[in-house]
Amino acid sequence: MKRTWLIVSALALSLVVSGAVAQDWQGSGDDAWVEGWLGLEIIENNGGFAASALVDFISEGTGGSHTHETVSTQGGVRATQSMVVALADYGGDHTWKPITIDTNDGDNMATSWGLPAGADDIEWYGIIIAASPSAQTVTMHPAHDDHLQIWLNGAQVYDNSAWTGGVRTVTTPTDIDMNKGGNVMLFKCGESGGSAYVNVFFAADNLEISPTVDGQFFEVLDLVGVEAKGKSSVTWGGLKAAR
Repeated sequence: MKRTWLIVSALALSLVVSGAVAQDWQGSGDDAWVEGWLGLEIIENNGGFAASALVDFISEGTGGSHTHETVSTQGGVRATQSMVVALADYGGDHTWKPITIDTNDGDNMATSWGLPAGADDIEWYGIIIAASPSAQTVTMHPAHDDHLQIWLNGAQVYDNSAWTGGVRTVTTPTDIDMNKGGNVMLFKCGESGGSAYVNVFFAADNLEISPTVDGQFFEVLDLVGVEAKGKSSVTWGGLKAAR
């Protein structure tokens, strides 16, 4: 009887592990543009990108409880699941959900939220988690119109007010230092008029990026090393080794 219980338990554990790692992650590498994001509902009437670049809308809408820096960390990104960013002057209450952008669309900031192409004075927020098998320096290739700011693991790593000139045109490749396991990245792009797009790919070909291809984000936080409150984190590297 005991032997039977051990066999059944081992089989169950095997199924859990197999199911946990059988995710269709977004990949990386040259021209592997990121399509899936965790997005904050689009902010309207931002006052133009020069003014909005100075505003932490997340802090403003949560009474300072959350900030650009906190939501771009492993500890803070979980809070986005229930976060309401209350911005009465910018379209009301804003929440986070997985979205998809068309990386060939020069108005993907607007169209990813159902707004018409050509929508002006908008602010776009997106989060991804890039799981790395080791600590490494990775070259990030962002394209944007207009002002893009990026935070990685709680620190700002990019601040460029100059539009890049095309939806897949990169003017400022930037080296960033990634940790082993999950690296949380927050993108904030402000637009004033004309095209409105945000794009990025990473030159390294060994990253696994969430949201997954089928839009899972919160469901896979443990798998990319994002620690759950009250329990040990499940490291992406450890799960990879279990394949």
